[in-house]
Amino acid sequence: MNLHIAICDDQRQDASRLEELLMKQITSLQGMTASIEIFESGQTLLQAMTNTAYDIVYLDMEMPEYNGIEVAEKIRLKDARVLIIYVTSHTSYMRRSFAVHPFRYLLKPIDEHELQTATVKAIQQCMQRNNVLSFSIHHMSYNLRVDDIMYITVERGKKLVLCTEQGTYSYYGKLRELEGQLGSHDFCRVHTGFLVNWLYVRSLSKELIQLKNGVELPVSRSRSSDSLRSYHAFIEKRLLR
Repeated sequence: MNLHIAICDDQRQDASRLEELLMKQITSLQGMTASIEIFESGQTLLQAMTNTAYDIVYLDMEMPEYNGIEVAEKIRLKDARVLIIYVTSHTSYMRRSFAVHPFRYLLKPIDEHELQTATVKAIQQCMQRNNVLSFSIHHMSYNLRVDDIMYITVERGKKLVLCTEQGTYSYYGKLRELEGQLGSHDFCRVHTGFLVNWLYVRSLSKELIQLKNGVELPVSRSRSSDSLRSYHAFIEKRLLR
C-alpha cells in the first residue's frame, strides 16, 4: 500500500525531521511505501488538496496566517476522511480541535516511539478503509468504499439510496440488512428511513442532524437517545486513538 502523506509546518527543520522519521518507520513495514509532501503554510496545503487526496496530514498547530484549527476546518470542507495528526508544542488547543475529529496528538519535540505508535494506528485505519460495499444496478456490479457513503435512505420503501459526496446510487434492498452490515463502520440508524455515517456529521440534536455539507436529516424521537449515545461513543473512540 502506498500512503499519500502531507506535513504542514512553518518550521522547515521540524518538518524535514518528521519526514525523515516517517520514511524510516514506514519503509520498515512490509508492503508499505509512502510519498510525503511538505507544506510551510496551511494555504499551500489547502491548494494542493484541490488536486491531491492525502491519507494522513501531520499538522502543526501554531502557524502564521491560519492556525492548525482553522486549517483543519478548511480541510474538513474538502475531505472528511483524511486523518489529521496534530504535531504541537501546546495542548491548549485540544478542546477546540474536537470538532475537526483529529486522529492523534504528538508533542514536540517528537518522540520516535510515540510517532511510530500513532503512525501504525493511522495506517491500520487507512487499510480498513479499503472495505467496500458491493451491489448491482441494472445487472452492473459496483464496489463502493464504505467510508465514502455519507448516509443511506429508502425510496418508496423498496429502493436503497446511497448518498456520497460524488453522487447517489439506488438499488433494491433492505435498510435493516445494511444496518447490521455497517454497524461496525460508525453508521447509525437515526430514523426509520435513514442510516448515517458519523464521519460526515457536523452537529446532532434530539430532532436533527446536520452534515458537514449542510444537508439536514431527521432524527426520530424513538431513536434519539440511542443516536446520541452512538455519536458520543464515536467521538470518544476518535479521541482515544
